[in-house]
Amino acid sequence: MAEEDIDIELQDTGEFLASIHTDTGTEEIVLILSDAEDVSDGVLGNDEATARATVEFMLKHQAAGDLPDRIDLVDISAAYDGGIEAIRDLRS
Repeated sequence: MAEEDIDIELQDTGEFLASIHTDTGTEEIVLILSDAEDVSDGVLGNDEATARATVEFMLKHQAAGDLPDRIDLVDISAAYDGGIEAIRDLRS
């Protein structure tokens, strides 16, 4: 993670643009967090801290260039056992 610099920008209610700057360039992904509170039982919010933690979590599993263009927190919850808890821990 040390080689990535992450910028987070609110795009619309529930959507954040994450720009991930690496040694090889910049990757941009859209994070869908509109259901963050529901999918996490109120642990995560629809906010910049959750967006940043979500990107950090995903970068532990995939290289920036391999991430999809859009990531929905609901999909992360379904695909990764313990994903919500790991994202919560990264917020701290």
